[in-house]
Amino acid sequence: MEESNFIALSPSTRKILDRMKQAVSSDLPILFLGEAGTGKSYLGYLFHSFCKDRFPQYQVFDFSVSESEEETSDIFSKLDGKAGVTIFLEAISNLNPSLQVQLLQKIRTEKGKNRYLLSDEPDLTEKVKSGKLQESLMTEIQTLQVKIPTLRDRKEDIPPLTRFFLDLIGKRYNRKNIKISEKLGKFLLEYDYPGNLHQLKNLLEAMVSMHNVKTLDTKHLPPELFETGYKQNDNLSVRTGIPLRDYEREIIRRNLILVNGNREKAARILGISERTIYRKITEFELFDSEDGKNPPSS
Repeated sequence: MEESNFIALSPSTRKILDRMKQAVSSDLPILFLGEAGTGKSYLGYLFHSFCKDRFPQYQVFDFSVSESEEETSDIFSKLDGKAGVTIFLEAISNLNPSLQVQLLQKIRTEKGKNRYLLSDEPDLTEKVKSGKLQESLMTEIQTLQVKIPTLRDRKEDIPPLTRFFLDLIGKRYNRKNIKISEKLGKFLLEYDYPGNLHQLKNLLEAMVSMHNVKTLDTKHLPPELFETGYKQNDNLSVRTGIPLRDYEREIIRRNLILVNGNREKAARILGISERTIYRKITEFELFDSEDGKNPPSS
């Protein structure tokens, strides 16, 4: 894997690359923390490419897939006696306590012999408090952490990632030089991506596979993207010290982006009438730049 394939324009992703390079000379395990779809396994393989001279082999074991205790124990036994291996273990908190102890022993006894990379969700400290992850294991693996940002927190990387994915997808579908419209580019920058990198890639592939056009536009976005499965939540993230008017404007703006400017759909999501949302669009000047004084088209 080429380092040039890792898109790192945002400050947070540049820090990740620097930290990984610094960690090559260490024998300590590396803990990758990030939401689903942020690219933990990709970074694991990229790190392996940095230390191939010492650890030429690479093995991945994913514990996010439910397996019996016997099957998981068998995985550990297969690692016995191996040397020169970068071992990437995904979703380590899913291991039962006895296997976590076994993993801890392997990490300690094989230091310098094999390089252990581990990954999980960002809330690993909470899993220690709840008893799902052994505190002794967390103590052993927490020194070298790589915290992977969500895609919505690395907006600078979205345009080059889009180009990178379109080139890959184009080869698969025998399509060259697939372009995106300015309007779609703006949408891709504004979208929140709950599924992170995987969602961006799947979204682009869905459009390419369903529409044989040279330039993709917002009209080619899958309609399912504009559906909302929101349920009332008492733990919504809200920053204090911000005027209600600013929150209202941003909430309306983001929902209009979500539904590609469709006022009727946005009003339905927000629980208000279409007349009210039209009035709010005027009040907050949320007109589509391409339409001048016309509100986003429905």
